[in-house]
Amino acid sequence: MLACIILVSWLALLWLYFLWSRRRYYKAAWQLPGPVGWPFIGMGLQMMNPQTFLQYMDGLSHKYKAPFISWMGTNCFLYVNDPQTVEQIFNSTHCTNKGDFYRFMSSAIGDGLFTSSSPRWQKHRRLINPAFGRQILCNFLPIFNAEADVLLEKLDVEGVQSGKSLEIYEILKKIVLEAACQTTMGKRMNFQHDGSKAIFEAYSGITEVCVKRMLSPWLYPELIYRWSRLFDRQQKVVGVLFGFVEQLLQPAVSVVGVEDADASKQLEEEQHQHQHQRQQQQQRRIKSKSIFIEQVREHVERGQQMSWQDVRDEANVIIAATFETTSTALYFTILCLAMHPEYQEKLHDELCAELPEHGDISIEQLERLSYTEMAINESMRLFAPVPMVLRRAGQDLELKRDDGVYLIPSGTQIGIDIYNMQRDVRVWGPLARTYNPEAHFGPDAPTRHAFAFVPFTKGLRMCIGYRYALLLMKLLLAKIFRCYRISTAARLEQLLVKGNISLKLKEYPLCRVERR
Repeated sequence: MLACIILVSWLALLWLYFLWSRRRYYKAAWQLPGPVGWPFIGMGLQMMNPQTFLQYMDGLSHKYKAPFISWMGTNCFLYVNDPQTVEQIFNSTHCTNKGDFYRFMSSAIGDGLFTSSSPRWQKHRRLINPAFGRQILCNFLPIFNAEADVLLEKLDVEGVQSGKSLEIYEILKKIVLEAACQTTMGKRMNFQHDGSKAIFEAYSGITEVCVKRMLSPWLYPELIYRWSRLFDRQQKVVGVLFGFVEQLLQPAVSVVGVEDADASKQLEEEQHQHQHQRQQQQQRRIKSKSIFIEQVREHVERGQQMSWQDVRDEANVIIAATFETTSTALYFTILCLAMHPEYQEKLHDELCAELPEHGDISIEQLERLSYTEMAINESMRLFAPVPMVLRRAGQDLELKRDDGVYLIPSGTQIGIDIYNMQRDVRVWGPLARTYNPEAHFGPDAPTRHAFAFVPFTKGLRMCIGYRYALLLMKLLLAKIFRCYRISTAARLEQLLVKGNISLKLKEYPLCRVERR
């Protein structure tokens, strides 16, 4: 009996100590009240379904005054969906680290730029940043143009000639991943011509696994998770992805480098060629050294604070992030234009005015496509490629709201709901949930808050590849809609989205392709 009393007393003291150590979180929750949730799992039961997660959070944002505090497991969770607070978070030096839940991704695919924390993130960002500079991206245009031509051929054969409706997303994913492999790793993989289904299923599977774990607090402890079926699935898809990345990392001459070798032989054989050809050859050599894999390989060889394990992690994350977000944003732009033929025709008019009927597209031509950019921005507003991002308060943070200033304790997990913020009528007006490029991004559109539209985030940790994604999307859209008309029977209000690392649909509608 005495032993039981002592045990209960110790447990009570431990429980009181646990509550006392978290008193600052409870004070913040009292000041910024949100849904309480259940002990130990918080809102886990309500949020565990990715297919209803975004809709559930949208409902909470109208029931409680955001930003508000709730709980995920035992983690204090600050929910944010207004531009003023988003600006404070993205610009704060105390919130540059991703949320703790991203550790589930880093443990699965590696600790790259998308998931890493300072000082590792700052160091790697500085080393990798030159690979995504504007001049380097211009060097990728021949690859983008070539892959666009492959896409047009695919649409013509499978859509126009067969007369069948297509699930365009599957075709786009192969094109974007092919472009990503060539421009970052220097390898052509020919995804259109081989059995690459397992790779795409693995990329889709790893994001689903990580999100499922993020929304299931009972799977947070590593010991419990390793006994779950979800862990078994993770191991299978990670094995496929690691094998794919190792294949990409095998020493090989880059896509540009193959051209360099052929040109070098020609220079040796033809001794009397013009001097400017030698200069062009040198420029191509410089280009081949500019891609991601060549730059990081040089950092490793020079011993500049990167190991080959770092390279593997960064390659895995960069390929995944580039492929997932760009293909998602590109698909939703095509789908929105297919559902709204009036805007598709305006886009076509611009393309006819600015581009030749055939041939490659230059950077100068792309920069003149203002309506094309409006169409892309409007689709990314309605369908944010990354619907929610997580940050962690590294130190105490003073949060300003219209009714006062509130202290957010160090260690608070912060969820920025980009998807619902960019559809909020309180921010975007009565047409917020409709597709209307001119109303929201046209020259006569009302001025919005600078952080009301953040598809690639903003501030101190803005996406390193946003220029790359916009350039590739613009070029592919220009090539597609210059030659083809795309239509679908689907309607905007019928689309059912799923909350994932990148936005997904429950069902992907078929599209019909016609040659102009």
